[in-house]
Amino acid sequence: MKKYRLFGFINPVDILIVAGVAIFLVWAIRVFSAPQTASARRDDVIIRYVVELKEKEEGFFEKANAFLGASLFDSTQGFEIGTIVGAYSLPYLEDAPDAEAGIIRRAPVPGLEFSYIIVETPAQITEYATQVGQYEVLVNREIFVRSRAFAGQGYIVSIEVIG
Repeated sequence: MKKYRLFGFINPVDILIVAGVAIFLVWAIRVFSAPQTASARRDDVIIRYVVELKEKEEGFFEKANAFLGASLFDSTQGFEIGTIVGAYSLPYLEDAPDAEAGIIRRAPVPGLEFSYIIVETPAQITEYATQVGQYEVLVNREIFVRSRAFAGQGYIVSIEVIG
């Protein structure tokens, strides 16, 4: 039994298996914990897209305007998805029943607004997708964003190529 053991108690095959597993774990940790960037190549075009953040407090868009030129990130995957170039707001509207008239009316909700964040970034446009690095930008896609000034949930409402 001790014929194939180092120092009488260590099996060389076990050492090779443990070393192989350790090398695999180090490789996996390095690959999957590396910071992911959404940087674009030189042959990419510049796109401008608008992110709608709903049910925000009045004046929320002013926070975004205060940080023009700051980076915007997808808060679920950590990708940098562009630079804030502007923001604006519209009143938050909600459908509410009008019992007297017997209809449903769309009315503004006091204290809330739709905030729109305008973002520019280099992107790759193909037949199948608009990619900002590894991040796919789609109209009507739900998006969770963050910057130094704010965080929010909303939808991409428009995309246009500007250069």
